[in-house]
Amino acid sequence: MALPPALSLPTQVAAQAEFIVSNLRQTDYQHTEHIDVDRGIYDCDCDGFVGFVLTRVAPDQYAMIPQEAGQSRPRAFEYCLFCSSLTPQSAGWHRIDFLRDVRRGDFIAWRFPEVEIEEGHDTGHVLVAAETPGMDDSGIFTVRVYDSVTQPHFDDTRGDGPGQFPNGVGYGALKFQVDAGGGP
Repeated sequence: MALPPALSLPTQVAAQAEFIVSNLRQTDYQHTEHIDVDRGIYDCDCDGFVGFVLTRVAPDQYAMIPQEAGQSRPRAFEYCLFCSSLTPQSAGWHRIDFLRDVRRGDFIAWRFPEVEIEEGHDTGHVLVAAETPGMDDSGIFTVRVYDSVTQPHFDDTRGDGPGQFPNGVGYGALKFQVDAGGGP
């Protein structure tokens, strides 16, 4: 009997994120991370969520992302800077320049340009793509994502319904415009 081929790292990342979202019992968006896997508690911000997923399935790749002195993990702006610095020769990571090339398990990160980097404040956003983006007739891309946020996205698991959490870790859709070159 032949063993199945190993799952790609992005597939493992997406599977871990999906498992977390599917097994939540408690989640709140907060900058101080409190995760208890056995109890299904995931109280964290976006970089806490992504960092947790990476430590579970890709610890060597996670260790490559720089972090500020005195911080326990990289923050969103650091994911963005790190991804922007990747070259074709970079080991362990692959830079994706065009939203149309994003696949399940890939990361998307950005920095808020108008925000000064301060401890305890949002610096941008980082998330895991749940599937390949789709594009509508007007050229707007929709990407289903796993992340932790203060406000739900479109068609989101977070919200005011029964059994849902108003913020924190979840699954929803984001919409993106791209420039003439195809970059978000």
